[in-house]
Amino acid sequence: MTVKNNISIYKKYDIILERLSLDRLELLRNWRNDPKISQYMGSKEYITPEMHMNWFNKINNDNNYHFIVIYNNEAIGSVNIKDINYEKKCGEPGIFIYEDKYLNSDVGFRMALCNTDFAFDYLKLEYLYGIILADNKRAIRFNNALGYLPDKIQKYSEKISCTLTKERYFEYRNKILNLFPK
Repeated sequence: MTVKNNISIYKKYDIILERLSLDRLELLRNWRNDPKISQYMGSKEYITPEMHMNWFNKINNDNNYHFIVIYNNEAIGSVNIKDINYEKKCGEPGIFIYEDKYLNSDVGFRMALCNTDFAFDYLKLEYLYGIILADNKRAIRFNNALGYLPDKIQKYSEKISCTLTKERYFEYRNKILNLFPK
């Protein structure tokens, strides 16, 4: 089963997810090349405009949803669900906040909740999986707070794989939502 749609906007928790389009491609490339973001990515290679356009042409489909995040009328970062397998009902999410003023606020959780609700409610996935760099302690704590559980932890690995089931997510989401200002 595949989801055939052209969704361009998804809104929840005061967050707007705008599907990545050609007019936002250069913004994302600049963010991704910034060392404050690239240091946490699996690939740290500088991304040229041509490389980015080739990547966009490969991922601009129903198996990958890449979004620019809008908060308070400002583009502040990016989330995605990539490599979606509709038969297994799973995909791999990603997130980063570019605007520093939102790093130590509830905005990261709002972004993640919006993206994860999109995956579970809209795309009807059953679980998400992720790979985190083992030295990215902030991302590990963040994923734990969302309900992700580590899979096999390899003692000498530079990466940690983790999984979040739909049921576990909704349990954790409700706890997080209770922390948001009313």
